[in-house]
Amino acid sequence: MIKKRTLVRFFLFLFLFCTIFYPLLVMVCKIKWSDFSILISSASFRQALGNSFLVTLLATFFSISIAYLLAYTIHHTNRKHKEILKILITLPMLIPSISHGLGLLTFMGSNGLFSKYFGFNIVGFWGIVIGSVLYTFPVAFLILSDGFGYIDSTMYEVCKILGFTKWQTFRKVTFCSLKKALLSAIFAVFTLIFTDYGVPLAVGGKFITLPVYLYKEVMGLLHFSSGTIISLFLLIPAFFSFLFDIFCKDYTTTSEKSYSPSKNKWRDRILAIFTYGILLFTFLILGSFIYYAFIDNIILHPTLSFDHFSYVLDNNLISYLCNSLWISFLVAIFGTILSYLIAYFTARDKKHKSMHILAISSLAIPGMVLGLSYTISFNHTIFYHTFLILVLVNIVHFMASPYLMAYNALKKLDPNYETVGKVCNIRTFYILKDVIIPNTKGTIREMFAYFFVNSMITISAVAFLYNTRTMPLSLLIPTYEGNLMLAEAAVVSFVILLVNLLIKGSISILNRKERRIKYEK
Repeated sequence: MIKKRTLVRFFLFLFLFCTIFYPLLVMVCKIKWSDFSILISSASFRQALGNSFLVTLLATFFSISIAYLLAYTIHHTNRKHKEILKILITLPMLIPSISHGLGLLTFMGSNGLFSKYFGFNIVGFWGIVIGSVLYTFPVAFLILSDGFGYIDSTMYEVCKILGFTKWQTFRKVTFCSLKKALLSAIFAVFTLIFTDYGVPLAVGGKFITLPVYLYKEVMGLLHFSSGTIISLFLLIPAFFSFLFDIFCKDYTTTSEKSYSPSKNKWRDRILAIFTYGILLFTFLILGSFIYYAFIDNIILHPTLSFDHFSYVLDNNLISYLCNSLWISFLVAIFGTILSYLIAYFTARDKKHKSMHILAISSLAIPGMVLGLSYTISFNHTIFYHTFLILVLVNIVHFMASPYLMAYNALKKLDPNYETVGKVCNIRTFYILKDVIIPNTKGTIREMFAYFFVNSMITISAVAFLYNTRTMPLSLLIPTYEGNLMLAEAAVVSFVILLVNLLIKGSISILNRKERRIKYEK
C-alpha cells in the first residue's frame, strides 16, 4: 500500500510539473532576446505598460474600498437578509469580464441606454476603470468577508471595557486582524486587473493596455517572441502575489462567539444606501446587455424581439454551448479529483511542501500567459486544438483556489483518522472514502462549482488554443463585439449567466439541505 501511495504522489507531482512549469520553460527558451530591446524601445509598448499600471492602481483602490465597505456592512451592521445580499454581491462573478465591458458599452457608450440622453461616452480610460471595478470587487469582497469571519469577537468587548475609541478599536483590532486578508485582496485584485484583457477589449477604444497589446501581437501579427516577452511583464505582479501567499503568515485568532454589532441606526442606514447603490448600479450594467439581447433596432425604433437569439442560434450557438458544457464538466470533474487528491497528501502529510507550492503556483500565472505557453509548447502536437488541451489548461488555470478550499477543509479534520486506520488495519482508501470525503462533501461541491463556472466564462486561457470544432461559447463574445454586433454578444453573455446560475443555485440548494439535515440530527 505504501508503494501505491508513493506512485500516486509521484504521478501527481509529475502532472503539476509538466502542466505548469514545462510550458513556461519552453516559452521562455524560445524567446528571441534580440526582440527585447526592440520591444522596450517601442513607444506603443511603453504607453500600453503605463496605461496598464495607471488603470490598475486606480481601479484597485476603488475595488478594495467598495469591497471593504460591503464586507463591513455584512458583518458589522444589523442589516437583515445578509445571505441574500452576499449572493447578489457575488453574482457579477458568473459572467466573463468582457461582458462587464459590454454592459458598460450598452449602458454608457456613445449610443448607450443612459449616455445617449446626456451626450457622453464612457469608452476609454474611465470605461476600463469602472469595468475593472465591477469585475473585481466581488472577488475582493469574498476575501475580506472571509477575513471578517475570523476576527476574534471577544477583542471588541475588551476594547469596550478598556474605553477605547472607535478609531482605536478599528486600528488595534479590525485592521490588525484583517491585514493579511486586505493585502491578499489587494494583490488578487491588482493581478486580475493588470492581466485582464476582456474589459479593455470591450470599452478601451484607443486606450490600449498591456494584455490587449499582447493579444494583438500574437493573434494579429503572430509575433510569438514579442508576445512571450510581454507575458513576462504580466507575470511580475502575479509573481509577487504568489510570494506573498507563501511567506506571509496569518496571525489572527478565531472565536466561537459570533460578533453582535452595536445598535447604530445612522451607520446602518448610510451603509445600506451605499450597498443598495452599488447593487443597483451593478445590476443596471448587467441588465443593460440583457435588455439589448431582447430588443431589436434599439437606436431608431426599439421593439421587443427574439431576432438576436434566432441569429445566434442559426450560427451554431448550440454547438458552441455543448463545447463549453463538455469542457466545463470535464474540468469540474477531473479538476476536483486532482485538486482534492493533491490537497489530501499535502494537508495530511507535512512532507509534501514542494507539492503544495507547485499546486498554488498557478496563482502566479495569468490565463493569457498560460494559454500562450501552451500554444508555444504544444502547437506541433496532436493535442493542439483538441478538447484535451482546453480541459487541461482550464484545470491548471483554476486549480489553486479549489485546491486551497480542499487543503483548508482537510486541515480542520482530526489528524488521527489515518493513525486509527493503521491500528485497526483499515486501508487508507477506505478511510478516505468512508470518513474524510463524507466530512468534506460541501467543500467538494464548491470546488466543482468553482471549476465549472470559471471554465464557462474564461476567455484569456483558451484564446490561443481552439479551432472552429472545439471553440467554447465564451469566445463568441469578443467575436461579436469586435464586429459591433453587441446584441448578439449580449445573447451569448445571457446564456452563460443562465447556465452558471443553474449550477451555482443547484450547489447552494444541496449545501443548504445538508446543513439542515445536520441541524435536525
